[in-house]
Amino acid sequence: MHGSPFAIGVDVAAVSVAPMFFAIPIGAAADRLGSRHVVLIGAVSAAAATMLSISVSNVWLFGFWQMLAGLGRSAAWIGAQTSVTRERDLGNRRNQRIGLLSLSAQVGNFGGPFLAGVLISRANITAAFVVAAASIGAVAFSVPVRGAPAASVLRTGSSAAEEASAIASRHFGRAFRLLGLPTFRLIIVGSVVRLGLIAIRNSFYVVYLHHLGWSPLNIGIVLSLGSAASAGAAAMTGLLHRNFDTGQLLYVSLFGMALAFSAVPFFESFPAQLACMIVFGLGNGLSQTSLISLLAKATPRQDQGLAVGLRTSVNRAVQVSAPLLFGSLVTFVVLPTLLFALGMASLASLIGAAWLMRGSAQTSPDLNL
Repeated sequence: MHGSPFAIGVDVAAVSVAPMFFAIPIGAAADRLGSRHVVLIGAVSAAAATMLSISVSNVWLFGFWQMLAGLGRSAAWIGAQTSVTRERDLGNRRNQRIGLLSLSAQVGNFGGPFLAGVLISRANITAAFVVAAASIGAVAFSVPVRGAPAASVLRTGSSAAEEASAIASRHFGRAFRLLGLPTFRLIIVGSVVRLGLIAIRNSFYVVYLHHLGWSPLNIGIVLSLGSAASAGAAAMTGLLHRNFDTGQLLYVSLFGMALAFSAVPFFESFPAQLACMIVFGLGNGLSQTSLISLLAKATPRQDQGLAVGLRTSVNRAVQVSAPLLFGSLVTFVVLPTLLFALGMASLASLIGAAWLMRGSAQTSPDLNL
């Protein structure tokens, strides 16, 4: 469409902007209506918006449809995540479902760009959008009815006034009161660190490797193998969470991601960067499952959707702001120094969170919010 760099940036940001504002209401809808309804609506609307986005020739209108597609995809993700966090079996089965959900996301991250490249090179870009829309639409069939109880089941015993306040859309206040849970504050810090590192890995880290003279093929191999490592870590969720504390797994995985990122500017060889991205990928896959598992344990069951929505809002805000902030700083500080600084800042944030969380007792999920 020959859009300006500014227009392209707006279109990319638009995918995350709408979920940043609407994730909490979507999470409240998952609590009231059930996960399946949210997945159905999100997947169908995302598929339709994806198809409509290639029917336009205006770069700004394309951004509008991409914004709706991003909102639909986030709704499907919130519904699916809410479904697994509500798993009645508090044993290993929930961890296995969380691992499968994370594994599916990591496989998509690994295989989606490759499939798109094949379709574009062998057919055209329209074929890639059509396959993407069909894949998103297929998500509508992924959540079983019995795995998505409706709000009437979850809120048994709630007073009429509480139900009325929920219907009156007071979910924002209720969602932010979740921050009163110490573990949920750790979840937010962990989400910010994780998504900030991933956002820069997917953007300015690629620019850094390009400046080193790397070929697109080598860059793609490093990123793809890192995603494969993430999928491997997600696949081991059941085993790891059965033998280790979830909070400790979260700290270890995030520390690994931050340390790997801090080491990036000191090595230029392919094997060294590959090792950094494999460590980063392992931490990425393990931290995602740890965050979801902690959310399931720490959040009252009737507010699982709100908790997922709040975390999704924070994630999307980081995905929008981190590249913009980093891009502004690159004007004044050289890129390798910034990459090192980001890794060290992430480590400092984790150490600070660990110090503030020391001795904090696990808040009961039965807390009356």
